[in-house]
Amino acid sequence: LDNADWTVYVAMSDGECQEGMTWEAAMSAAHFGLDNLVAFIDRNDIQIDGHTRDVMNVDPLADKFEKFGWAVRTAAGHDLVEIDEAFAWAREVRDQPAMIVFETVLGKGISFMEDQAKWHGVPPTRDQEAEALAELDTYRSSI
Repeated sequence: LDNADWTVYVAMSDGECQEGMTWEAAMSAAHFGLDNLVAFIDRNDIQIDGHTRDVMNVDPLADKFEKFGWAVRTAAGHDLVEIDEAFAWAREVRDQPAMIVFETVLGKGISFMEDQAKWHGVPPTRDQEAEALAELDTYRSSI
């Protein structure tokens, strides 16, 4: 609102989009044309209580932000090239805030953690940590 020469970045989760204050902020940002605002969502469909689609469905998430007046782009949240391209796109958006919806998988690359809500807020044991790190090494070498 002060026309400051900087960009504000907001990191969000899909579960946060179940709250009214998120949508009040989304409406305000679009209303005031805050084109120095870039928000991004970790869209993994998981929150502490389970899958967001089961707890309180937020779909179609990207469409909702677009209807609220945001420029919206969806990107693969595990692909560094797509992540970089999405942020470059967001910096070029004018006259409206930019939203990037990163499609991700909780625990990506770790067989016993992938898409499992129980790992949203629980640390692994030492043995599980060792197994997870070994699986990540294997996963990294395959991409």
